[in-house]
Amino acid sequence: MEKCQFYRTEMVTARAHAPHSGRREPPPQRTLAGWCAHDFSPVTRVQAVTVQGGAKLLTCGGDLARCLIPDKL
Repeated sequence: MEKCQFYRTEMVTARAHAPHSGRREPPPQRTLAGWCAHDFSPVTRVQAVTVQGGAKLLTCGGDLARCLIPDKL
């Protein structure tokens, strides 16, 4: 597997707020969000970090064989 030079990752922490006062808040969930630094990327850093489930938007995982923009590289 050849790694992409544009693939980046960032740890994202999502907090779940307690629905009612007096209840304990669940622990935060940490997810590794992958994003692409290429100009024509379908998934930017902002999308990967802020969108609900954004950590799963970039499906290539940094593998050039599964790149979403191979013609732009």
